[in-house]
Amino acid sequence: MLKIRSTGRSRLVSGLALLAPSLVLMAGPTPAYAAETTTRILRVPMDLSVVLPCANGGLGEVVNFDGTISEVFHVTFDEAGGFHVHVVETQSNVHGIGATTGDRYVSTRANLFVYNQGSGSLPITSTQQLVFRIVGPGPGNDASLRITNHTTLNADGTVTVAFDTYTAECEPTSP
Repeated sequence: MLKIRSTGRSRLVSGLALLAPSLVLMAGPTPAYAAETTTRILRVPMDLSVVLPCANGGLGEVVNFDGTISEVFHVTFDEAGGFHVHVVETQSNVHGIGATTGDRYVSTRANLFVYNQGSGSLPITSTQQLVFRIVGPGPGNDASLRITNHTTLNADGTVTVAFDTYTAECEPTSP
């Protein structure tokens, strides 16, 4: 199992992506006007420590990563008063060093978050897919993490679909 601890800056960016839909809910419905779309791109330094149980001959070690997280926020208010958010997050130039062995690692991550809210705050659908991969030297040091979640609330606020899936695994030890 991978244990991930992120620093304040990366938690802030991820938290904002999750908090934005809640802020819209608290603000209430948006009056119906012409559709308006905004796209913003953020590049944020990343500082992330991961406990990688596969590393160090299976003894595990903390791997400290740094690099850049790039996020594209695409927000649309539609003519009916609905609110739609698409966030695509990727990493670039992310490298890590094992705290025990000094081994060098490379990390890739892709995160897709889609949120749709109807006029009057409901219905709501929210979906997230995250794929995180760590590649280290030699066999047995690689790992992958996949997270998928989805929630649907219908027009009366009843949850009709809700699921989370999570897998974290070490890659095979032989080439």
